[in-house]
Amino acid sequence: KDITELMVELRKKGLDLEKEDDCAGFLGVDVKVLESDENGRATKIELTQSGLIDRIIENLGLNSANVKHTPSKCEPLTRDDDGEPCQEDFNVAAVVGQLLYLAGHTRPDLAYSVNCVARYMFCPKRSHELALKQIGRYLKATRGKGMIITPSDNILSIEAFPDADF
Repeated sequence: KDITELMVELRKKGLDLEKEDDCAGFLGVDVKVLESDENGRATKIELTQSGLIDRIIENLGLNSANVKHTPSKCEPLTRDDDGEPCQEDFNVAAVVGQLLYLAGHTRPDLAYSVNCVARYMFCPKRSHELALKQIGRYLKATRGKGMIITPSDNILSIEAFPDADF
């Protein structure tokens, strides 16, 4: 059978499948060429993940919240053994996982803040939830931002080794 027929059969059985145009859509990374040279080669590329950011904001319940202009507060995030227990409805570990993916692919500006919260994601307190909400509010303010790459000859080289164990 061809892959299209298999997709149709799986959809009939209730599996929600979408056909993506390219790998960027599948990975959730939007690739936008900002500048090109006279030969049409991209000289400045922006990578963004606005769809994932929207899901994170929704998961944190921040759709109508105010924005913040920094991903974390100035004071360090600690274990907070005696702190208040969690009060929010969201799954801390799930949101941290989404943020780790985002920080690792297109938003390195989040790496420090997300890793601080990730240390405590299996025994979180109210202070850790508030730290996640701070990151979410920062994402609301910077939703359209991403990683800008300026490729040049002989400097940027990408080697990919897919994990074929799935």
